[in-house]
Amino acid sequence: MTYPNAQVREAIVQRFVACRIDTTDEANTALVRRFRQAWTPDLRVLDGDGVELYRWNGYLPPYEFLAQTLVAEAQGWLRLGENERAAEGFAAVVEQQPTAASAPEALYFLGVARYKASHDSKQLVAAWHALKSRFPESTWRLRQSYGETA
Repeated sequence: MTYPNAQVREAIVQRFVACRIDTTDEANTALVRRFRQAWTPDLRVLDGDGVELYRWNGYLPPYEFLAQTLVAEAQGWLRLGENERAAEGFAAVVEQQPTAASAPEALYFLGVARYKASHDSKQLVAAWHALKSRFPESTWRLRQSYGETA
């Protein structure tokens, strides 16, 4: 099971302020409507003002959940303009959990975060070349391929 796993609990506590909402409780109807929650689990990263920075749905086994939390945290940093911190988080997934389902997303955004931090397009191109070779069938590879010539 995922949530009872000690590493999962630690990852959540270290990175987020966890909040569990009972979607069947009528007292939470306004919150469920606000976020247009459609399925559980519905995991979201919000900033201090309650603005959504990242989300995902569904259960993941511990290994995948841990990688997804790193991606979620890095996505939050990217959206807050903390590009170097975001790059560190994405790099951690790519380097430490390269077989995780979220690794292609991490590699895609690693290039984005490094580019935004440095304004050096070589950073973006290098990450996207790695994405093309490591995850050629990934939807993240398809997203970066727009504009490529055949």
